[in-house]
Amino acid sequence: MSTENIQSSGSSTCLDARSTNKYASIDKLRHSCIAEAGQAVNDGLIQDVTSVLDAARPVGEKRRLCAIRFAAEVCKRLEAVICRAQQSDDGGTSAKRSCEVNSLSVEPAQKRAKTVDGMAPATSSSFQASEQTDLTLHSHLIQWILFQSSSEDPSTPASHEPEIQSGISALVGFVGQALAEMAADNVCYSSMRKLSTFQKAESIATDNDSYQQIDVALTMDTGSCTDTVPDHKDAVMMVAVKQFAQEQHRAYRYLAYCTRKLFTTQPNRRFAWGLTACGTTVRACLFAHDKVLSSEAMDVSTSDGRRVFVELLTNWTMCESWRLGYNPTIQYDADLKHWEIDVYDSDAQLTHSYICEDIRCNANSTFGRHTRCFVAREKTADPASAADQDSPKVLIKDTWAHPISPDSNVVRDEVAYLREIQDALADDHTLNGTYPRLEAGGVVKIMCSDGVADDTTQLILVDIAEDTRAKVPNRIHRRIVMSPVGEPIHNLKSVDELIVIVGDVMAAHTAIAKRCGLLHRD
Repeated sequence: MSTENIQSSGSSTCLDARSTNKYASIDKLRHSCIAEAGQAVNDGLIQDVTSVLDAARPVGEKRRLCAIRFAAEVCKRLEAVICRAQQSDDGGTSAKRSCEVNSLSVEPAQKRAKTVDGMAPATSSSFQASEQTDLTLHSHLIQWILFQSSSEDPSTPASHEPEIQSGISALVGFVGQALAEMAADNVCYSSMRKLSTFQKAESIATDNDSYQQIDVALTMDTGSCTDTVPDHKDAVMMVAVKQFAQEQHRAYRYLAYCTRKLFTTQPNRRFAWGLTACGTTVRACLFAHDKVLSSEAMDVSTSDGRRVFVELLTNWTMCESWRLGYNPTIQYDADLKHWEIDVYDSDAQLTHSYICEDIRCNANSTFGRHTRCFVAREKTADPASAADQDSPKVLIKDTWAHPISPDSNVVRDEVAYLREIQDALADDHTLNGTYPRLEAGGVVKIMCSDGVADDTTQLILVDIAEDTRAKVPNRIHRRIVMSPVGEPIHNLKSVDELIVIVGDVMAAHTAIAKRCGLLHRD
């Protein structure tokens, strides 16, 4: 063997060892996240919350009334498709009776729709086009609705889960297409989003844990073609699929595991929705910061279950973005390819806008404070420009904290703490640059039906029954702008630098403790 070959072989061995260690570390992280998800469900799950579906309804009256009317029409179309499929299977005897019952249950809503908000009902052209649709296009949907799992053994391999996944995708696609047709015909709501689905097989492990499998995810169909494979960052919500009704708790755990990735990859996430599908039983889940609220079962093998699920999908399609879990004060500019962040300053009672240059810290858990940190510059007056390059960099901290410490019963307000520290240490120039200076900050404001409101857990759960809300700890959403921006500790180049930094840290903490009576909790 030549020297060249020996060196090459040695280098390959080293690379293989590094890769093995890397993947072993990632696998350890994965198991830790799975354990965390299980703990979240064991400690934080509240089941069969009837009012959880109300949290998805549009707030605006026009949207809400339009959603009611559209959902009724989609249900009518769906039942017609199912009846035709059943007729083709059994000669039409039992299916005909089922069709008659379903038509009677939908008809009154259709008649009422004629006067809702002064808008005409959906034109018959779209419905007639739907009637002509080849039934084979809905085969996945029909297979799922007629799926039977109660007589099977849960210990058998989950060979039917792909059929359920395909059925969910077919139903979401059916509802999305029907709603798009009705919106176009009526010009009722031109900006209505369109939901679609994607799936993702488990891939090669990477540093950001993106190799995780996705059973089904709901996303927004923009209508544009792209070669990019969708991932967690593109998902509106995750769907956990299991074959049997007895696997409901496993579905909750897997959904919690998947939903954690939404908080990690989406900087504008306030809370998250999710779905579980066990056989034909679907449940909606709302992930707040300390609890998961699960709806009652929606059995898509029954017309009532399908109706409730279609209403839910329609509400998610038409509701305001903040009702889907997004934060309207953090927006992504696709043209300039950056995040824009609004910060309300409670002192000046003004809102400042910043352009994010780097995300230093992401939310990395299912529950908790979901702290995120952004390096940013203040936005210029020119909307076509990015940040003001002459303005200094700042660090924006976004966090959901309990207003009162559960241990000491002390009111928590980090903005007030920073103001106190800044005032106490302002005259000590030897400490400049060793502690954060407050530039702006306060409680995040959300525009809702009653005007501008403080963003809290209770705002998220405003439509949930009071007895359930009382079980969920309240958190307050705050955003703080600080300077100067520090460097990550891994950027240190020598032991001497580390010693200097540790000395500065000790001096700053000592001064804050002695002059303000404050000690950083961690």
